Amino acid sequence: MLSLSLASKLEKNKVSSTGAWLILLEVKIPQAAGDVIIRVAYNTEDVTWQENTYVAFPFELGEITEDGKELPCLDLKLSNVTGIMSRYVEETNGAAGATVILRVVHSEHLDDPVPAVEEMFNVQTVNVDSNYATFRLGAETATTLRRPAGIYQKSHCSNKFKDIKCGYNGAELSCDKTLARCRDLGNSARFGAEHGLVGGLYDK
Repeated sequence: MLSLSLASKLEKNKVSSTGAWLILLEVKIPQAAGDVIIRVAYNTEDVTWQENTYVAFPFELGEITEDGKELPCLDLKLSNVTGIMSRYVEETNGAAGATVILRVVHSEHLDDPVPAVEEMFNVQTVNVDSNYATFRLGAETATTLRRPAGIYQKSHCSNKFKDIKCGYNGAELSCDKTLARCRDLGNSARFGAEHGLVGGLYDK
C-alpha cells in the first residue's frame, strides 16, 4: 500500500471536506492482440485521473475472507445488467490471467499523480450471471512470489536455447543445457549456469 500523498493527507485531516474519496478500478486482461483494459469509478460521473478516464459504473467490493487454509481473498462484483461484462468475459477467454488494480484518490486532487491507496490483485475465478460479473480476487503477497525471481543452478544452463542470452545461432536444433553440450556447440562463453556456487570456475 502506498503512503498518503501530502495533498491527500491535508484533505484527510480537514474537519470538513468539499470533495470525496473515490475508488478507481483498473481491470487488465492480457490478450495476444494487446491487453484489454477496463477502467471504472465508484462515482456518479466519469473521473479523469492520470489522463485516463474511469467510467462511472456500479460495482461492489466484498469483505476480505480468511479461513486459515487459503490466502486472503475478496469478491469484486461488476454490474452485468446491460450484458456488457458478459461480452468482455466471453471475448477474453474468461478473463484468464487478469489483474485488478484498486486505487483511492480524492476528487479535489485529481492532478496528484500519487493515489492515496493502491493495491494489486490477481483474478482467481470469474462467474457471470444476469446481474453481476463476480471476480474472485487474491492479493499478490510476498509469500506467493519467487524470491529471487530466477533460479540459480550450478550445472544447468538457465538460458532459453537460441535466445538473445544464449546467443547460439547455428544449425543445431536442440540443447540439453549442459556445459558439455555448450562446449560442443562452441558457445560455452554464454553458458548460463552459476559455477561459483560450487566454489570454482570452469575452463572455456
